[in-house]
Amino acid sequence: MKKNLTKFFLLIIIVFSFINYSNAGDRMMLIEFFTSSTCGPCAANNPIMTAFLQGQDPERITAIGHHMNWPSPGNDPMYLYNQNDNNARRGYYGINSIPAGQFDGLISIPIAYTQANLLSTYNSRKDILSPVTIILTDSAYSTDSILVRAKFYCETYLANPVVYAFISLVENHIHYTSPPGTNGETDFYWVMRKIFPTGNGQQITLLPGQTVTLEQRYKKDPLWQWSEMMPIAYVQDNTTKEILNAAKKTVNFTLLTNPGYASVPQGQSSSKTFKVSVPVIASGYTSPITFTSEVSPVTSGVSVSFPNGATISNFSDSLSVLVSSTASVPTGAYKIILTGTNAAAKSHKISMDYLVGKNYIFVSTNYPGLQYKVNNVTYSASKIFNWDIGSSQTLQAISPQVTGEYRYVFNRWSHNNDTALTQTITVSANTNTYIANFRPQFRLFAMEDPSGLPVTITNSYNYFDSNTVVNVTVSPLQVQFQGQTWYFNHWYGTGTGSYSGTNPVCQVTMKSPINEMVFYDTVQTIGIQPISSEIPDKYNLYQNYPNPFNPETKIKFDLAKSGNISLKIYDMLGREVKVLYSGNLTAGKYEFNFNGSDLASGMYIYKLETDNFRQALKMLLLK
Repeated sequence: MKKNLTKFFLLIIIVFSFINYSNAGDRMMLIEFFTSSTCGPCAANNPIMTAFLQGQDPERITAIGHHMNWPSPGNDPMYLYNQNDNNARRGYYGINSIPAGQFDGLISIPIAYTQANLLSTYNSRKDILSPVTIILTDSAYSTDSILVRAKFYCETYLANPVVYAFISLVENHIHYTSPPGTNGETDFYWVMRKIFPTGNGQQITLLPGQTVTLEQRYKKDPLWQWSEMMPIAYVQDNTTKEILNAAKKTVNFTLLTNPGYASVPQGQSSSKTFKVSVPVIASGYTSPITFTSEVSPVTSGVSVSFPNGATISNFSDSLSVLVSSTASVPTGAYKIILTGTNAAAKSHKISMDYLVGKNYIFVSTNYPGLQYKVNNVTYSASKIFNWDIGSSQTLQAISPQVTGEYRYVFNRWSHNNDTALTQTITVSANTNTYIANFRPQFRLFAMEDPSGLPVTITNSYNYFDSNTVVNVTVSPLQVQFQGQTWYFNHWYGTGTGSYSGTNPVCQVTMKSPINEMVFYDTVQTIGIQPISSEIPDKYNLYQNYPNPFNPETKIKFDLAKSGNISLKIYDMLGREVKVLYSGNLTAGKYEFNFNGSDLASGMYIYKLETDNFRQALKMLLLK
């Protein structure tokens, strides 16, 4: 049985040194059962479950056993091996007593397993076409790891297109020579060893005719019995908890169609050509596959033919399928179901949608999570709509949208590059995708330290386009606060493109959200700047210029080595008047712009001191 949805490729790496292929087309049902080696009732019920599963077609149903840490003493070794994934699946279903089971995630199995109940549930699900085909492959990546790939292909409209994909690595049979728990069991079947990426699954979006692919690599674990290991892929609707399909390695062939659906106008004769292919076969498989078709619902005026014959013998080829409709066919979605049968009478089904007077319209944004409106209803995830051809629909982008450090501003719609926020579209058979494209902006956040200083910082809290160059200034550079004089000291920035340094006018390039902190100190350090990249060969303190001065002058000095320095002003009695700089500087030539507006006229001494050098000179302030 096949599935209807979107093309998806999920690649994930597991543990086999040969190529395995999954079921494609038919529904493979999945039982997740919950058990423990310390659970007495589980010992009585598990053999019933095992006998039932072993008595069914292995291409139609499979199972995953999740082990729990209760009842006491809670030392089940299969639970202890992977607590996170076991707990995740148990919590997902709200399992609070065992034994327990979920059939296709949707049907709870009564605690007392019976063959009759299991068979009845199996029969209620086995003939339901799945909307998703899963093709799972794996191969050796290196001597100690495996690459696993799962392809999720969507063939039809899903009410909930955002679903969760899983790859579970199962050990088919584990035998202990003596019971590992308290219930006497020594044999355990379909034991979950790992779920990739986690027990919570991988969120994917399944849209008609699309495929999603993921890939990971995993190392083999020496604890596992390699001959018993088996990957199982499955996809689950998180709203209903229904498992839409499961897959494991196939023993024969798989099917895919291209495209997954087609749309034609109503009220006129139309036709569309599809292709059906056999993308993956089991090792050594050679049997030709012959196709038959049916239309669901059966409708007069919709016909299917195979223009070039109905058999595929060369699996690198594809088969043409011609679907035709007359003008009298009512508006609707018609499922074209293809059945491929080989010489051994093994059959698989796959379907594709033939839309008459309707089309699937995909609406989304280029950044996940952004909001948009369709017919005045707000959505925050990709959405697929099944609309009549010729109908009018209103799409609206919402702009701007702020999410933390980012702001998103609308640019255009993907269809015809329309730049108006609101678009009224007329549904046709040809256009099926409308994406609202936004450009990201990054926030520049700047603040002062200590907090509360009466200073003004330009451009703080604003958002800017990527790569915009922004000047950030702070004023005043000298301010009274809490009874003290505070002087600008330096900027410290975080984020790509930020600025850190002593220039009070800093320049940032918005490559990411940027945070800038401007630091003030009661010690004046503003004005110190390197004036050359040259490294001097000796220390030196130069005479200030101009001298005398009123009220500003420049003090230059050379540092032969990096280290801690102090540059201070003293009066003629040797009392310290100002600390111009105290801290670490790298070797180089520097200049300090000194402002003596708050000092009285007179003679002063300025002194440079390092670990290896000390020098003092006089300067005269005349007001």
